[in-house]
Amino acid sequence: MATADDYYERLQVSPDASQAEIKAAFRRLARRYHPDLNPNDPRALEKFRALHEAYEVLTDRVQRQLYDRTGTTGYNETRPQTAHDFYLRGIQHALERQYKTALADFDRAIELQPELAEAYLRRAQVRYVLNDDAGVLADCQRLLHFPKKLSQTHYYLGLARYRLGYTESALAAFSAAIAQEPDDPDAYFQRGVAYEDVQEWNQAANDFQTASMHYQAQGNLEGYHRSCDRIHALRKHRRFKLKTRSRVMHRWHLWEQANRLLFGLLGNPAEELTALYSRLTQRQVLHMGCILAAFGLGGFTLGGYVLRFAANASDGVALAGLWLSGCAVFLSLIITLAASRLWLRRHGSWASDTFIAGATLLPMGIFVLISPVVLVIPWLWLFLLCIAMHHTFLTLYSGCHQIHHFSEAVATWLTPSLLFLSLSVGYGLWTTWL
Repeated sequence: MATADDYYERLQVSPDASQAEIKAAFRRLARRYHPDLNPNDPRALEKFRALHEAYEVLTDRVQRQLYDRTGTTGYNETRPQTAHDFYLRGIQHALERQYKTALADFDRAIELQPELAEAYLRRAQVRYVLNDDAGVLADCQRLLHFPKKLSQTHYYLGLARYRLGYTESALAAFSAAIAQEPDDPDAYFQRGVAYEDVQEWNQAANDFQTASMHYQAQGNLEGYHRSCDRIHALRKHRRFKLKTRSRVMHRWHLWEQANRLLFGLLGNPAEELTALYSRLTQRQVLHMGCILAAFGLGGFTLGGYVLRFAANASDGVALAGLWLSGCAVFLSLIITLAASRLWLRRHGSWASDTFIAGATLLPMGIFVLISPVVLVIPWLWLFLLCIAMHHTFLTLYSGCHQIHHFSEAVATWLTPSLLFLSLSVGYGLWTTWL
């Protein structure tokens, strides 16, 4: 028999942890061990299943009470007596896909204890699988009258309404589910599908983009790719347009995003890189990568010129050599990223490669730009050099791991290798130019 601490230890939480703490711990660990992100680790799937098992038990009030009391997670008796007995046996039958038997158990649990809210939600889930949408509506409406609101109530209410053809009502239900669980990607995805039906293309695209961001943050690559496919399908069939802007407003929007990413990368490159990437379209990703590269290469060129990297060359030759060698590093980084992605068979695009390469060059470009000023204080220059090198490696590593979904081990070794190859190409062009 398992001890009562096993599931809590799996999720690295205390036995008195709240539902929010359990959910946050699960999502953090699930991303680390998700099999999609660790295709070369045969133990990842086993670890992920163990985490999911603990999460399912500890987020269910009835199962958690039983686990805390006895150290077991299921009903082991042959003849259930109480509402909780029938409820637990119903969960077992549902996991075994014996849905009609599970439905009978949940019916009996509700009959014995009409205020057992969890039984109504479980029954609604089983009824949805059995295409009993009217029953799902009845259970969800009953749940809305309970003092304690279960997070999945509005979600299943929306699913049932949508399948019955009540799209506007489904949109309201999905919106309520999102208000209760703002980081639930399934609710965003289903609301995006409903928005497609009413031809609200902008809202649909926004929801699919938000869903992809949350799926990616949780390590669910299947959901992430499914959301991206819906966005691409919308664009392919020209069924939506982004909000119309004048050219001036469009350029101002990109400039604003570039400034936000610029300062975000200086503060927290790992988080800001993926956060902005998930909010942009592929075309905007490409533009943003070029803008960031221009910042970085411009800083490198101006700073290198002031530092007299090419003291024996004329001003024009020195500036051209610095700019071209920087561009060579940028282009070779894009090519090596693309080659690595294709070799490892990872989903991506030239736009994402450009975005990662541009963001990677930014820290060192800014460092070279400010070096002529800070060189008068050697310890400060050395400190900023360490920061620039750290941010450069961290940005490229985050791009490989979180955007291209390379495993942690592959990203760890690939990051210095790509930087070495790209810098070697740039240095080779520089020496040839001079």
